[in-house]
Amino acid sequence: MSDGKARAIYGTWGTLAELLRIALQAIWANKMRSFLTVLGIIIGVFSVVAVVSIMQGVFQTVISQFESLGGDTLFVRANYELYQNNLEGIRRLRFTYEDAKVLERDVPLAKEVCPFLQRSDTIAYRGRRDTTQIVGTHESYAAINSFFPEYGRFLMPGDILAKRKVCVIGVDIIEKLGLPQDCLEKEIQIGRATYTIVGVMEKKGGTLGQSQDDIVFIPLPAAIVQYGRDVAEQLFVVMQIQDATKMEEALGQITTVLRREHGLKAGEPDDFRIITRDEVLEMVQQFTTTSTLVVAAIVGITLIVGGIGIMNIMLVSVTERTREIGIRMAVGAKRVHILYQFLIESVTLSTLGGILGLGAGWAIAHFTVWILRKSVSENFPAAYVPLWVILLSLGFAAFTGAIFGVYPAFKASRLDPIEALRYE
Repeated sequence: MSDGKARAIYGTWGTLAELLRIALQAIWANKMRSFLTVLGIIIGVFSVVAVVSIMQGVFQTVISQFESLGGDTLFVRANYELYQNNLEGIRRLRFTYEDAKVLERDVPLAKEVCPFLQRSDTIAYRGRRDTTQIVGTHESYAAINSFFPEYGRFLMPGDILAKRKVCVIGVDIIEKLGLPQDCLEKEIQIGRATYTIVGVMEKKGGTLGQSQDDIVFIPLPAAIVQYGRDVAEQLFVVMQIQDATKMEEALGQITTVLRREHGLKAGEPDDFRIITRDEVLEMVQQFTTTSTLVVAAIVGITLIVGGIGIMNIMLVSVTERTREIGIRMAVGAKRVHILYQFLIESVTLSTLGGILGLGAGWAIAHFTVWILRKSVSENFPAAYVPLWVILLSLGFAAFTGAIFGVYPAFKASRLDPIEALRYE
């Protein structure tokens, strides 16, 4: 590199550094006014960081849990989307224990077929009562969902065949009912029936604020007897396929078997729905993207308001510092230097507001999660601030300062040096 080019580069960086120093001095000289000026930027960035980080924490937890199922896993249920609302679908459609048995018998690629039902019910032990989620299922549920007992055992084929009143509880149930830590063989009330505890599940955490540890598993046939035919006709099935690379072939087999079983004619829509793990992940990611865009659009309005505030104050600053501008021009400052001076000041001001908003958003997001863990569920997912949120927030803040700082900077650079020196 030639000496001339080196001096030009160093001179450019030196000029920019000097302009940045002047900008910081001007901001520091009017601390309160500067803070109030960027309050809109702070609120905008704070809002997007706080909301998006909580959403991202929840969605990352959901995605990680579904990813743990493996690409060979799928769900089958009644196709409630055929009707305008789920209640009408529940009233008209059926997905039964017999459907699950047919899938197990007639789908060659099926490795595991596990029907289950979910029900909220009361549980009790020695006078202490509470409400929890009851899952009636088969022995394969634990393996398919990678969810195993910490001690004791899970449901066994004999429990299913004999309709035994045994249960496996989540770790939260111990505290809710005041059970002893060694609670195996203890009896608890589930609804009006008495069940014997045979296992305690490992700690799992939660999804969307729903604890997977506040749960009780019982044999599906016993659940059907207890909750009746209406509940038994709204089952879900989770299936494992022998080979994940043959998922499309497996979907075809399941569709053929269920259409035959339900007596559907050619041209009639499926009254069941098959949901693959990849489809669930795609839906979650699509919802994440859409939600983030909506939040960003709303916050964009706040940033525009903040940008108008910056432009207004920068115009006032140009007026206040007219004589200073005249002096700088008189001692050799070019118009482009004046332009850069005020533009850099505007960008610096808005970027500092973005940094303050980022810190406040991070703090509020974690504080909100702490409150939710205390009041809703201790398993509520931790806030997660992706790098792209940080870069996007600071980038938008700087961009807002640049856009709304152009006119004041241009106005300052067009001042007549003689008139500026005369300004009082």
